[in-house]
Amino acid sequence: MYIRTREEALAALAEILDLPDRKARIVQFTVSIMACLDAEPRRLLVDGQALLLDGGLDALRRGRQEALSSQFRAPLDVDNDRVATRLDAMELTEVIRQVFPEIRAERWVVARALLRGEAALREGVAAAIRARGRHDERSRARREVETAVASARPAWIDRAGALRSACLSVIKRAAKDVEDLHAEADLLFALVATSDDLSDALFSDPESADVRLGRLLESLEAVRDLPGGPGSAAQAA
Repeated sequence: MYIRTREEALAALAEILDLPDRKARIVQFTVSIMACLDAEPRRLLVDGQALLLDGGLDALRRGRQEALSSQFRAPLDVDNDRVATRLDAMELTEVIRQVFPEIRAERWVVARALLRGEAALREGVAAAIRARGRHDERSRARREVETAVASARPAWIDRAGALRSACLSVIKRAAKDVEDLHAEADLLFALVATSDDLSDALFSDPESADVRLGRLLESLEAVRDLPGGPGSAAQAA
């Protein structure tokens, strides 16, 4: 049976989560992904496997470091490693947004929630998928995820516009072959916004913004250059 839509992908995820053991789930994930005819449901299944079965952000990080080691390449330094994990979080938010389309928070806010409390969000997503037509169970799971997302909104949210402008200025100065400056600036903003340390530093010392954002942009480009690296699907929304 082919999988063509979001609803069919979610139904497949529900069946997989109901399987009794990990080995059976892995096999069924592989079969379901192969049965996907369109990119959107396939991505939902791939990201769903990463978040719900394979260990989430920590597993993605370990896999990345193992891949570098197998290629006899140096491990990522601290800054690049953090950027890679934030990009992973941005990509995995797509599972949450597909399971709960009624949650209208921007992707970077959902990514903040994922980075702050991945286990709680994972449990909420899995519970909603398993609930299927049981509306009370799904509503309870949605409320838990909504609470986590709402609590992840930063205190500086009303100054987000100024931070976006600073990111756009840096992107414009560094632009080479960037097709969409605003999309690239939004992604840079998201990387800042998911890090309290970085955003707090920029607000407390605005004169350092260009230097700090320039370094962050360099890290983003370095991570994107990794074979199969994160960030290819991450778009701030």
